[in-house]
Amino acid sequence: MLLSVNRQFNLISRSDIQQVRNHHVGHSLAYGLKGFPNACHIVDWGSGGGLPAIPIAILWPETRVTAVDSNAKKTRSIDLFCRRLGISNCSSWHGRAEKWPGKADYSVSRATAPLTDLWRWHERSARDCEQSEGDWKSGLICLKGGNLRDEIADLTQRYAGCEVQTISLKDHFEDAYFETKSLVHVHI
Repeated sequence: MLLSVNRQFNLISRSDIQQVRNHHVGHSLAYGLKGFPNACHIVDWGSGGGLPAIPIAILWPETRVTAVDSNAKKTRSIDLFCRRLGISNCSSWHGRAEKWPGKADYSVSRATAPLTDLWRWHERSARDCEQSEGDWKSGLICLKGGNLRDEIADLTQRYAGCEVQTISLKDHFEDAYFETKSLVHVHI
C-alpha cells in the first residue's frame, strides 16, 4: 500500500523504493526491542508516510498514536492507510511539531530533526504513564544514523537532567544498512 500511494505522493525517496520492507518498515520495528504500556499516548514527530507511527500502532493496539507532520499530503496518506488497514488507534495531526497542542507519554521519530529539537517538542508535551518492567521509560525514542556524539553532547549540555541510552541496531539486524543505525532513548 505504501508503494502504491508513494507513486502519487512521493512519501519515500524513489532511490529507496526497493528497500521499503527492510529500510523503512523493518527499521520502524526496532521499537519492539522493548514495549509500550497499554493506554499510553505516543506522538510521532515528522511521521512522513506513517513510519514509525503505523507499525507502532499495529504492534501495540492498546496504545494511542498521533502522527504529526507539517505536510498535508503525508497526513492524508496516514489517515488513508489507517482506514484501509482498520487501525483505529492511530490518527494524524497536520501542522508543525512545535505547535502540536496535545500531551503524550512518549515521543518517537525517524531522524526528522536534531535530538535537541525532538527533546524540546517532547518536553513541552510530556506526561507520564505507568510503566511495567520491559517497557520503555517515558521519554523520547528515536531512530538515528551516523555519528551521534555531537548531537548527544549538545542535548546533554542544554538539558542537564537528561539520560541518553544508545542502542546499536547492527546487533539486532543482519542487513548492512543498520551498521550505522541506532535507537536513541532520552528520558529524565
